Amino acid sequence: MNAWDNIKAAQIAHDLVHRKSNSGNIADFDPSCIYCARDNKSRTRNYRNFLIYLTNHYQLTDVTDETNLAFEKLSRRLEVLIQESEKETNNEIAKSARKNAEEIFKTVRLSKIPKISFNNTVSILIGVAYGTNIFDNAGNIEIAHQLTYQQVVRDGNYLELSEKETVT
Repeated sequence: MNAWDNIKAAQIAHDLVHRKSNSGNIADFDPSCIYCARDNKSRTRNYRNFLIYLTNHYQLTDVTDETNLAFEKLSRRLEVLIQESEKETNNEIAKSARKNAEEIFKTVRLSKIPKISFNNTVSILIGVAYGTNIFDNAGNIEIAHQLTYQQVVRDGNYLELSEKETVT
C-alpha cells in the first residue's frame, strides 16, 4: 500500500466507526472527518483560492478546520521562505513547510486517489503555493501548477524530491 491508500483506508475505517456508533460520538479522532473536526473557521481569500485549486486538480470533497489550520501553518512557513529567497534557505523551515503540506492532504477528503505519488503531490502543492505567493495570485495558479507538475512529475521521472529540491 502507498501513502494515498493508507490515508483513504484510515478515512473509510473511521467513517465505518461513526456509522456503527449510536450517538455519533467516538473516541477516535480523524482530522479529515467533518463530524470530528468541524468546518466553521473563517476563510481568507488565499484559503478559498487554495480550496478551488484542490477541487480542480485533486477532486476535493471535504475540508475541516484542521485543513484551515494546516494551511495557515504552511502559509507562515512559505512567507518566511519567500522573504529569505535571496538569503540562504533555512532547511528547518523548508522541512516544516513540507510537513505542513503533508498534513493538509491528511486533513482533506478527495473523491479519487491521485495517480501520482503522495510525495510528488506534496512537492507540487508547495511549488504552486510558492509560485503564486501562497495562492494570492489566483490568475497564475493554473500556470504555476502546470510548470510545477512538469518539473516534479515529467522531468523528475517520478523520483521523490528532497525537501531542499522541493523548496528551491
